[in-house]
Amino acid sequence: MKALKLLHFLAWSVASFSFGSQAQNFGLDAQSTGRAGSVTAEEKNDHAALYNPALLGTKNQSGFSFSTFQVEVKVDDFDSVFLPRSLRKTDDPVKDRLQLSAQSQTRWALGFNQPLRLKALGRQAGFGLSFSGPFEKLRGFVAHAPDDFFTARYGTADAQFKGTASLGLELIPKTLYVGTGLSLFLSGAGAAETTLSSNPTSRMNLDVVLEKAPVVGLYAKSGSYSSALTYHQKIDPILEQAVKAKVRINGRDTFEQPVVMRSSLYFEPRTIDWDLQQKGNHLLWSIGLSYQLWGEYQPPVLYTETPDLTGTTHRTSGGKPPTRDTLNPRASVGIPLGATTLASLGYQYRPTPFSDLSGISNALDTDTHILGMALEQHFSDSWILGTPVNLGVFGQIHRFKDREISKTARPGSPASTFTYTGNALVVGVSAQAEL
Repeated sequence: MKALKLLHFLAWSVASFSFGSQAQNFGLDAQSTGRAGSVTAEEKNDHAALYNPALLGTKNQSGFSFSTFQVEVKVDDFDSVFLPRSLRKTDDPVKDRLQLSAQSQTRWALGFNQPLRLKALGRQAGFGLSFSGPFEKLRGFVAHAPDDFFTARYGTADAQFKGTASLGLELIPKTLYVGTGLSLFLSGAGAAETTLSSNPTSRMNLDVVLEKAPVVGLYAKSGSYSSALTYHQKIDPILEQAVKAKVRINGRDTFEQPVVMRSSLYFEPRTIDWDLQQKGNHLLWSIGLSYQLWGEYQPPVLYTETPDLTGTTHRTSGGKPPTRDTLNPRASVGIPLGATTLASLGYQYRPTPFSDLSGISNALDTDTHILGMALEQHFSDSWILGTPVNLGVFGQIHRFKDREISKTARPGSPASTFTYTGNALVVGVSAQAEL
């Protein structure tokens, strides 16, 4: 009965909100954060709906988890860079010290798994949901000018209310499973018209489109070994706004100036993930790879186009650095500390997809070393819910490799060189219960 009530609440939540695929910068609970994302072959995965829907077919018991964590991202100051136009009072190049605002946010994550019995097929199946987001807001988007400084991986994409709903199915009993799910996200397009006079008037329409990004997974196991292969479609919501401005001159003549503005709200690349895991009595270990396709990357830059008096259309140029696909290796271990305590350690190397940052774009990124750790304690019968509960504390450290960025000289902007480096830190607590 508890599981049915919770399932009804979560299904209502799915129908009430729209969301994009989960950001995987930091993980969502003690397992995924402590093991640095190496959980696509882990059956005890409360966010299987996101990481690998095939795992839902292995569930024999309903599960619910909640976690909360604090995220801090700090970029070291730049001693001397040419400031973007938005930060200078003249069109002439200005070289000065620059400090990016530190990112600090408290976030939450919720996972749910419900087993399904397919008696007619003689197979197991499962349904799962995964939600996450910041406490302060549901959504927040920032569109930059082409020469603004911003961190490409941290910020908007991992600061949205997001979720995934998935199904998993057992194909070969106790051996092979398949699963699929959908992440939903919003794109929008609109048009506005305004007349500027002593009595300004305006009108606007905005169409919002609900788009889908599939998640597909396979899971196989034999003895103490298990392996998984998953695919996540890219997330690239777009907002486009057309504005036709009219200015009344001398109360009679009208000057019209149409403007079209377009921006990618955030970007998450399509990924193919593989993990191999072995679970023994005294040690759990896994190795894995994540292949990320960055060729379709769109920066969160506001591109504008407008015609001049001769009818020639002028468009924003620059703002998109060249990209390459990346291969991210990872590994993790789980070490039992007694009968009811598990310690987890994970490492992931995340190479930058931005091979050349010498152009006009001031997107910032570098190779990153990620170290995760978690400690979980199992209670066989909690006094709060009357069911088995796992409590965990977890953390993760991201160390940005020092990257020297040299900007090539161009008209109105001399050459410059500066170093990008910094770090990110996550600390949190989680609770998982069988229902």
